[in-house]
Amino acid sequence: MKSLVVLLALLLPLIGMSQNPIIQTIHTADPAVMVYRDTLFLYTGHDEDNSNWFSMKDWHVYSTIDMVNWTERGADLSLKNFSWASKDAWAGQCIYRNGKFYWYVPMNQANGQGMAIGVAISDKPTGPFVDALGKLLVTTHWGDIDPTVFIDDDGQAYLYWGNPNLYYIKLNKDMVSYDQKLGIVKVPLTDKGFKLRIINAKNTFGWAKSIHGLSAHCFKNNTDNKYYWYVSAIDKRTNKEVIGVAVGKEAIGPFVDMLGRPLITAHCAGGNINPTVVIDSSNQAFLTWGNSALYYVRLNENMQSYDESKGIQQLPLSKKNWFISQIKEAAKNTGKRFTTYEEGPWFYKRNRQYYLVYPAGGVPEHLAYSTSKSATGPWVYQDTIMPTIRQGGAFTNHPAVIDYKGNSYLFYHNANLPGGSGFDRSVCVEQFKYNTDGTIPRIKPTKAGIIKSVAYLNPYIRQESETIAWENGVESASDNKTGVYITDIDNNDYIKVRDVDFGKGAKQFQAIISSLKNNGKIEIRIDSLEGKLLTSCAVKNTGGLGNWATVTSKVAKTMGVHDVYFVFKGTGGHLFNFDWWKFSKG
Repeated sequence: MKSLVVLLALLLPLIGMSQNPIIQTIHTADPAVMVYRDTLFLYTGHDEDNSNWFSMKDWHVYSTIDMVNWTERGADLSLKNFSWASKDAWAGQCIYRNGKFYWYVPMNQANGQGMAIGVAISDKPTGPFVDALGKLLVTTHWGDIDPTVFIDDDGQAYLYWGNPNLYYIKLNKDMVSYDQKLGIVKVPLTDKGFKLRIINAKNTFGWAKSIHGLSAHCFKNNTDNKYYWYVSAIDKRTNKEVIGVAVGKEAIGPFVDMLGRPLITAHCAGGNINPTVVIDSSNQAFLTWGNSALYYVRLNENMQSYDESKGIQQLPLSKKNWFISQIKEAAKNTGKRFTTYEEGPWFYKRNRQYYLVYPAGGVPEHLAYSTSKSATGPWVYQDTIMPTIRQGGAFTNHPAVIDYKGNSYLFYHNANLPGGSGFDRSVCVEQFKYNTDGTIPRIKPTKAGIIKSVAYLNPYIRQESETIAWENGVESASDNKTGVYITDIDNNDYIKVRDVDFGKGAKQFQAIISSLKNNGKIEIRIDSLEGKLLTSCAVKNTGGLGNWATVTSKVAKTMGVHDVYFVFKGTGGHLFNFDWWKFSKG
C-alpha cells in the first residue's frame, strides 16, 4: 500500500471528507459484523496487494463504538490455523454463543477436494482463534463458500452458504456440529424466491405464452462476443413446448428475439427442456436438449439457426457419454445460473421476518434480498438493495446488515482505494432506514459514508494509534508484545480521528512511540489538516524501533467536539512507530 501514497495524495482534493472505504491501511473484503455488549465488531477478508486473483491468506478484526472510528484488532485468524486447508481464506462470519465466539470460514482443502467450511473458536471477539474441530465442518464438494450464521429466538442456529447453489444446515447447540438426520438442505432457487436472472425474461419472446426460466442456457459465443439465450417456452399459437433463442450484449440481457419465432418446434420425447450448448474440439457448436432421451442439432455460425440438412437428431449411444460430460460441465458455469442469487448470503431476522441479503448477478454483482416467514423458507424475492457500483466498484460485492445503537447499516465492499481492483477490495458502510412495511430501500454507495457518529471519542483514556477514521500513508503492524501499532510513517502522512470530545479542555498530550531518529514530530490539528495547531510533539530517538517510550507536550486549550488530525513531520524516510495516545486535563 505504501507505494500508493503519492497517488492517494493526488486524489485528496476529490476525496474531501470521505469516510468510505472505512479501512485504508490494507485491502479488506467481504464484511461480516457482530454486536457484542456496547461494541460493533467487523470481520473481514484480506486481499493481498496487487492481486490478480482472490489471493487471501488471513482474516482481520476491527471494532468501533461510534461508527466513524475503526480500531484494528489484528489478523486473528489465518490459513495457518487450519491444518486441513491450503488456500483461499474467503468470506466468513463470527457469532457469540455460550460464552464463546464461533467464526465460520471457507477454505480450499489441502487434499484437493475443493472448498469446505471450517469453524474457529475463541473466548474473545478479537481472538486468538483456534480451529474448533481440527477438520472441516461441512462440504458438498462444490461451491462451499461464504457462510452466514444466525441463532433464532428459539435457540436454533442456522448456517447458510453457497455459490452457485444455496444450502443450509441446522447447527447443534455446540455450534461445531449439525443435525445429521436433516443433513444438508439445498434451497430451491425459484423465480418466486430469487427472481429470474435475465432482464425482462418473461417479455423477450412475443410468441411465448410462458417461458421455463429454470430450463435455459446463456451461452457466450467468443466468435462474435455476443450472448445467446436458449430457453424452453410454451408457444401461444400451438400450446406446445418449444425452444427459443435470443441475442444480447450482456450475460443477463436484455435479449432480443431476432427470429420472431421458436428455434426448435418439433416435440421430442422427454420434452424440449434443458437446452444446452456444447462445443467440440473443432469449435463446432451443438444445441442439445431433453431428459432421458437427448436430442441435438448442429448450430450454424449465427447461433440462431441449425444445419437443416442434418436436422434434429436423437443422440446416438456412441456420442452420449461425451455430450453428457459436456452438459455436466456447462451446468457448473454461470450460463446455467437461472436466478439472481449468486453467492455471499447474509441471514438475519427483524420484526418476525427473515431476511436473506445476497450478491445478485451475474457479474458485476448488485445486492438484492428475499424474505420469508420461516428460517428455512420458502423465500420470496423482494428487490435490489444496491445497484452495481459502476464507478470505483469491484465486480463482486458482499453484504452485511445490522442494527446498532438505534440505526441500521449496510456494509459492503468496493475497489475505491488507490490500487483497488476486483481483487483488491475495500469495506464500506452506509446508514439506512427500513420502510414502514419492513422492506429495504434502494441504498446508494457513497464516498461520504457515515455522516453522524453514534458516540463521541473520549481523548482522556488510552486510545490506540490504529483507531482511525481516515489515514494517508501509514501502515499497521503487530507483534506479540506490543499488539497492533502504526508504522511506515513518513513526512506529511496523517491519521484523522473523528468526533473527539475535549469537554472543557485538554492541557497535555502524551503518546507511546519508538524511533531511531531525532527529527520527528507529531503535529496535532483540529477540524482539518490546516486547522488550529494544538501542539507539536517532538519525537526523539528511543534506541530502536523495539524500544517504546513516552513523549509529551503541552496543548493549546481547546473545548468541545472536534475532528483531530495527527500530522507526522520529519525527514529521511520512515520516521517512527506509534502505539497509543491520550490527552490529560491537568
